[in-house]
Amino acid sequence: MISDKGMLNKDLNDLDEHLNFLVVKQNNKIDILIRWMQIIIWFIQTNHKECQGILALEEIIKSSKTSTLLQSMEQSLKDIKINMNNITENKQQNLSSIKSQKQKFQDDIKQMREKINKHLDKLEQQILHELSAQAENAKLQIENLLTKVFENTEKVEILQSNISIVKKYASNLQTFLGTKTIQDEVQMQEKAVQSFVDDGSVDEVYLKCNMDDKITEILCTVSSFGKVSIELCHSSVVIKMDKDKQAQIGSKLPAQPKTIDDISLVLQWKTNLTGKDRNTFSKAVGACINTSTGDIILTDYQNRLLILNKDGSIYKTIPLSFSNPADVTFIDDKTVAISSHNSHSITIIDIKDNAIKRTINTTNCCSGVTYRHGLLLYAEHKKGICKVQLPNSGQTLLIPKMADNRWDYLTISDDKIYHTMHKEDKVCCYTMSGEKIWEYNDKTILKNPIGVSFDKSSNIYVASNGNNTIIVISSEGNSARCILGKEDGIHRPFGICIDIERNNLVVSSFDGTVVLYKLA
Repeated sequence: MISDKGMLNKDLNDLDEHLNFLVVKQNNKIDILIRWMQIIIWFIQTNHKECQGILALEEIIKSSKTSTLLQSMEQSLKDIKINMNNITENKQQNLSSIKSQKQKFQDDIKQMREKINKHLDKLEQQILHELSAQAENAKLQIENLLTKVFENTEKVEILQSNISIVKKYASNLQTFLGTKTIQDEVQMQEKAVQSFVDDGSVDEVYLKCNMDDKITEILCTVSSFGKVSIELCHSSVVIKMDKDKQAQIGSKLPAQPKTIDDISLVLQWKTNLTGKDRNTFSKAVGACINTSTGDIILTDYQNRLLILNKDGSIYKTIPLSFSNPADVTFIDDKTVAISSHNSHSITIIDIKDNAIKRTINTTNCCSGVTYRHGLLLYAEHKKGICKVQLPNSGQTLLIPKMADNRWDYLTISDDKIYHTMHKEDKVCCYTMSGEKIWEYNDKTILKNPIGVSFDKSSNIYVASNGNNTIIVISSEGNSARCILGKEDGIHRPFGICIDIERNNLVVSSFDGTVVLYKLA
C-alpha cells in the first residue's frame, strides 16, 4: 500500500498525464474505454502490489462473458425487439383500422346527406304544391269577382241607355213613371258595388310564404356537419420484460407462482338470492367483480342485473329491457357490458343511472363477454369470438367457430384468451391474435364447462356445469384437479370470477346460490 503522500500525488499526476494523452489521441469511444481500463489496471498493479484481501482482476473478469448480467442484457434486447415488433404490428393494424373507420364515416356522412336531401326534397315538393294550390285559389276568387263585376257593368250600361231614351223620347208622364223604376235599379247596383267592398272582394290578394324557422336556422345555427376528433384508448399491445433481470436488480425476489396442487379455498360466505316466497326467483348466470371496489355483479336470467356488496347482500337491482342476459363484464367502475341469449347485441349500461350508453349490434345472440384495456371480446352464436376495440372500432371476427356455442364463455388476461366450449367439453387458450396455445379436454373431470376465470399465477378456474364441480387447470394446460364439488354445495355452476387484488373466488349457480371463497 502507498504510505507516502508525495508518492501518491506523483502517481496521480502520472495517471492524469495518461488520461490527457488518452483524450487527445483517442477518438473512438470504445478505444477510449479500453485504454482507460488499461491505465487503471496499470495504476493498480504499479502501486498496490502489497495490498491484501483484494481479488485479482483476472479472477473477476474471466467469467464476464458468461455472467448473468450479460445474459440478462441479451434477453432485455430480445424483449425490446419483440416489443418494437409488436408495437409496429399494432400500429399497422391501427392504420388499417383508421382507414376502415374513415371509409365508414365517409359512408355515414354521405348517407346522412342523402337522407337530408331526400327529406328537403319532400318538404320542397310539399310547399310548392301548397303554393300552387293557394295561387289557384286566389285566381279563382279574383275571376269570380270579375265575373260579377262584368255582369253588373252590363246592367249599368242598360240603365244608362234607358235613361238616354227616356230623356230623348218619353213624355213627362212616361218620364215620371220610368224614373221611379230606373231609380230602384240604380240603387240595386249601388248596393251590389257596396257589397263587393263589405265582403272584402275588392281587397288586394297577395301570396305569402313564410319559411319555417327551423329551416332558416340551419343557415346560421348549423355551422358544421358534425365533429371529427381523435380518441385514445388503452393499447392491446402487451409489453414483455425480462423477469429474471428484475429479480437480479430488485431488492426483493418475486413470489413463486402457485401450482394447482398448492391451491386451497376458505369459505367466506354463501347466500341464495331467491326469496322465501319464490316471487324473487333468481337464476344467476354470469358473474364479474369490480376490482377497485370489490362489488360483485351478476346477470340474472330473470332479465335483471344484481349488484352485491362484499358481504353478499344485494346492493342494487337493475331491470333490463331485453331478456335472458347471459354474461357481464366491467368496463370501468360505473359501466358494464352485457350479452344476451335472446337479443342480437352487446349492451353497455351505466350502472349508476341505469342508462344504456351504447348498443353494439351483432349478427346472432351472444354468450360470454369480457373486457380488458380497451379490448372487448364476446362469443357470438354460430360465428365465434369477435373483438371490438373501444370506444369506436367496429367488430372483427377473431376466432371463427361455426358450431353451436350458446353457452361458450371466455375471459382475457394481459396476453392470453381463455375460452370454454360447452358442448365439446373443452377449454382453450389463445394468443391475443387468436392462435391456439393449448387445449384441455379431459372429459373425466371436465363436462359442459361455462364460466371461466384465472388467478395471479395464470391458473384457470372453470365452472364444470355438467358434473357440478369447479376445476382448476394449470397455466400450461397440461393438468387439472377438482377443487369444489357436490359435497361443497356446488350445483349447476354457471358464473365464476376471481378478484386478483383480494384473492377472492365467486361462484354463481342457476338456482340463485352465490358463494365467495378466499384463495389460500
